Amino acid sequence: MKKLLSIIAVCLTLVGATLIKTEDTYAEAAAVKISPVANAINIKAGQSQNYQFTLENLSPKDYKFKLYTAPYSVTNEDYDADFTTETNYNQVMRWITFEDESGSFVKNPVYTIKAGEKRSIIYRVSVPDDIPEGGQYCVIFAESVDTDDFSGTGTSAGIGSVSRVSLILLGHGDGDTRDIAEITDFSLTGMFSAKNIDAMAKVKNTGNTDFLAVYDLSVKSIFGTPIYSNSDNFIVLPGTERKFTTSWAEAPLFGIFSVNFTVNALDQSRTEAHVILILPAFMVVILLLLLTSIGVWTIILLRKRKERSSRLVV
Repeated sequence: MKKLLSIIAVCLTLVGATLIKTEDTYAEAAAVKISPVANAINIKAGQSQNYQFTLENLSPKDYKFKLYTAPYSVTNEDYDADFTTETNYNQVMRWITFEDESGSFVKNPVYTIKAGEKRSIIYRVSVPDDIPEGGQYCVIFAESVDTDDFSGTGTSAGIGSVSRVSLILLGHGDGDTRDIAEITDFSLTGMFSAKNIDAMAKVKNTGNTDFLAVYDLSVKSIFGTPIYSNSDNFIVLPGTERKFTTSWAEAPLFGIFSVNFTVNALDQSRTEAHVILILPAFMVVILLLLLTSIGVWTIILLRKRKERSSRLVV
């Protein structure tokens, strides 16, 4: 179940990293689709296992595509993808080969895929006997190439467009696994809001394999009627801290609501509940002016009464 949820989470939270397309004015880029966009694989020291994915050429003409691997990590709490930095957690990129046209397994094959054709690509993960503990993560790229570029290096003498799609691999081993989660930050809109109801959390992974964190933001009327709900899960890689935000962006201009925000990560859980009053900014200004006017008028009345009382005493 964890592997399936990991795949779903990666498909949702890393979609920006799974389709990369650059174009220029000299040629049209190939339209290519990869399926799936993420896969959970088993990593066992000294063993090899085959997997597969599908490439589909959606273009009206034939194209050549090269395959290669790259490390996968993230650079910050917003989880911007990093395809260049190598760590102990992305060595799996070195263990992957692809079945070429002749049936042999090689590092950087080039395939010709005809217009409208779907092609199943088999790749092999050959795990060495001595591997790091914990999870392993990498990305497989399928990139269109010019006819003069068969090297898999991404260089070509011609001028053209490049289309690139990617498959994220989540490697889960059977060695020493440490699952440690920490919710390091957590916030929910206070008792008053001028617009939206916002929630934020940060989850840190100090273990050596990925896990899923799950959040739920629910809004009810003060009478208990459900109005809005947003639940999702997201993957947290080892040695990283991930920030996420969620919001009820279509909240009405005015209302009183019961709001509950919950985050769960492994054995860690955090919940916060508020009764929140939503008032537009102009109404807040009007209320402040009204309260100020009432306060000033009250002070004036009290002073006048005090003056009258002083006159009567005299």
